[in-house]
Amino acid sequence: MFNLHVKLILVVLVIILTSFATVVFTNTQIIKIDKRKSLEFSNRQISEMISKTVNFRMKEYRQELQSLAKAYASNDEFKIETDFFPDHIWINIINWEGDRNFEWFAKDRLDRLDISTDKLLGKRNEFALIDEVKQILSRADEWVLYNSTVDPYLPTFLLASAYKPYEDQSPTHIVLAEISAEALFNQLHPKLGQDLILMDSNSNILYSSKESWDPTRISLDDNQILNRLKELNLGSRVMETIEYRDREPQLTWIHRLTVGQGLALVLQEPDSVLLTGQKEIQWKSFLVGIFVVSLAITLIALFATQITSPLKNLISLMEKAGKGEFTGRIKFKSRDEIGKLAKVFNKMLGDLTDRDRQIENAKEKLIQSEKMSAFGQMSAGIAHEVKNPLAGILGYAQIAKKKVEGQPDILNYLEIIEKETNRCKEIVDNLMKFARQEKAVLSRIDLNKAVKDSVRLVEHQLSVAGIKIVQRYAAESNPIYIQGNTNQLQQVMLNLMLNAQHAMENSGTLTVETLLDEEKQLVSVAIGDTGCGMTEEVKNRIFEPFFTTKGVGKGTGLGLSVSIGIVKDHRGLIEVDSAVGEGTTFRISIPIDNEADGSSEKEAAA
Repeated sequence: MFNLHVKLILVVLVIILTSFATVVFTNTQIIKIDKRKSLEFSNRQISEMISKTVNFRMKEYRQELQSLAKAYASNDEFKIETDFFPDHIWINIINWEGDRNFEWFAKDRLDRLDISTDKLLGKRNEFALIDEVKQILSRADEWVLYNSTVDPYLPTFLLASAYKPYEDQSPTHIVLAEISAEALFNQLHPKLGQDLILMDSNSNILYSSKESWDPTRISLDDNQILNRLKELNLGSRVMETIEYRDREPQLTWIHRLTVGQGLALVLQEPDSVLLTGQKEIQWKSFLVGIFVVSLAITLIALFATQITSPLKNLISLMEKAGKGEFTGRIKFKSRDEIGKLAKVFNKMLGDLTDRDRQIENAKEKLIQSEKMSAFGQMSAGIAHEVKNPLAGILGYAQIAKKKVEGQPDILNYLEIIEKETNRCKEIVDNLMKFARQEKAVLSRIDLNKAVKDSVRLVEHQLSVAGIKIVQRYAAESNPIYIQGNTNQLQQVMLNLMLNAQHAMENSGTLTVETLLDEEKQLVSVAIGDTGCGMTEEVKNRIFEPFFTTKGVGKGTGLGLSVSIGIVKDHRGLIEVDSAVGEGTTFRISIPIDNEADGSSEKEAAA
């Protein structure tokens, strides 16, 4: 639909826009992650500062209460100077058994605010709180803090602490105190745009920086925060974004403090703070992107013209080549991709010319292959017809030899007839085996024994030739039974061992071994030499009929062709591994015969 010129511009444009979008997206994500880490670090610092502030302020109040308890223990008629306890509204000292020993009110302050002492949470729930406080303070010598505000103009908290006369003694008194929270609240400062909520161990609000917060409303109506608080242990913290229906998502930091039996700090701010600066980056990136795209389109339009113009000439010549005109060549001077393309095209024309010649050669080989196929069929008939006359000639020659024993000249001619007839008979036998016209009788035989007997037949010949024989047998030379024909298998192994002798040129090592694979139920015979090895071309043709690497008159080229047929008759497989200069190894694999009664003979087409 588009020509190459337009496609080049579109491809480059897509690449630039994709890269630009990827860079912008990656940068915004990096900024968001960095912002989140920065906020997490900032919130951790704020929560640690508030934890230290609350702990320091409570320790001051606790020390004051401890001093009062100590003074009361030494003098039960002592009095409290109001000026020394400006933040305290109500103080109550109770012994460990629950009996009130001492009680004090900041009467003037309560009267100014018109608050009755009976409204104070600590006063009202004095005895209900004792059991809870005793359980907590008996486990640890710390303080407990509750929100006790009853009037929005007097935010207070209830502080409970245990008093021990000596460090190694058990607590003897409990000190309860209603304390004004204004001094504490004035020290709690979240950062700009952030809401801060401080809660006691019962998840009631002690302080909130929200402008709409009423100090008398101590229950938190945010179930999502409350559920997350239940999952946190003392000292644990978490920061995550919480979704709300009535407002935008809030980036929430929740920290369960270790002081005050588990005070909780919540810091919230809009999730949009993570996107601060992203719009500016995106806008600037957009302007840069427009400039880059405009520049790229201009440059690509110029370069595309230089590229497509030579290609048009190349297309014209390629159309001619497609019609079979391989004689033309492209003239080029440039060394860029277009020049390389022209060079490759010229090479292609040369290759096509060579391919035509190869096709003609392949046709000749195909004709020759068909001739060989026909020869195989014809040789089967000829071998069958010639075998019987040859047997007659051989028989009559042997009879004639007995009758002319006293005539040396005639006897010499008869011996030549007998020798050449045997040679013809051997060729006919090989032709018949190649054409697979014989029948082989299979029986239960010991393969280890067959291999040993085969080695024994050529052992002397190889030893005289200076070849060392190494034998290794599986199953510690115990019988390994197969269904086979001993004579035919020995013929195969003798052929392979004699071929190995010729390959080693009367020096080297012949290795004969049997290998047992019980998992696959196979036994293998490996015959390897240290001879000259074979090239890939020779290795691919060694099983072809009449193919031989031996000199004229030294081999018929039927040995391995016959051998592979014998191995197939035994339901086996013959493989070869060879490399030039490293020797050759033939491996014959045949199924194991596990039947106890293997005496019955079987026949298979040879």
